[in-house]
Amino acid sequence: MTATPAQSPPLLETENLARVFGTGENKVPALKGLTFEIQQGESVAIIGKSGSGKSTLMHLLALLDQPSSGVVAMRGKVVSDLKPKEIAEVRNTTFGFVFQQFYLNSQETVLENVTLPLKIAKVAKAERQRLGTEILEMLEMGDKLKSKAGKLSGGQQQRVSIGRALINSPEILFADEPTGNLDSETSAVVENLLFGLNEEGQTLIVVTHDEDLAAKCDRQIRIQDGEILEDTVGNA
Repeated sequence: MTATPAQSPPLLETENLARVFGTGENKVPALKGLTFEIQQGESVAIIGKSGSGKSTLMHLLALLDQPSSGVVAMRGKVVSDLKPKEIAEVRNTTFGFVFQQFYLNSQETVLENVTLPLKIAKVAKAERQRLGTEILEMLEMGDKLKSKAGKLSGGQQQRVSIGRALINSPEILFADEPTGNLDSETSAVVENLLFGLNEEGQTLIVVTHDEDLAAKCDRQIRIQDGEILEDTVGNA
């Protein structure tokens, strides 16, 4: 009889994760001891109203901030306690980010914007351009390689930001209100793109207050006043 292999640890998990802002009488508990797991390949929506703690949670999961107490771990290894240089390396090689604001350099070309993470990682120019071209062609932006980012429509700029997020082949894609600045038709295109990537195996974590967008995820974690109100598996 073949032995059943031991279950691998979750791709991402938290234990008693808390974040407090301020000191003394001005302390504000933004997160109050959250414990949950995210598996490889899941699409997870973190939902909540403004001030609920959802953005604080994303910043902790993405190692953009450090917890006041508790831990963030990847595959069973605590990463929230790493040194700044190690955290920067994990972020640049493991995570991709798509924000409501596109954060593109409007004076640089589409290709230059997409390949910026590779430039930071000191990848040779020819290889940067090859990988960037592949990503942009996949995103149906191959005809815009040399266009200035500032000349693009909002939907096109969001595609470029997604390309930049994917250029390092990240294990986890964080999307913070990714359709917040887009019209409904363009939002649908971007959503289809993100969930298409998820269907191909990309782990997707979406931070949103949009119930329709959240319902498309495999799982919804609803945050209220810094606590998990409910954790629902399965599309709503």
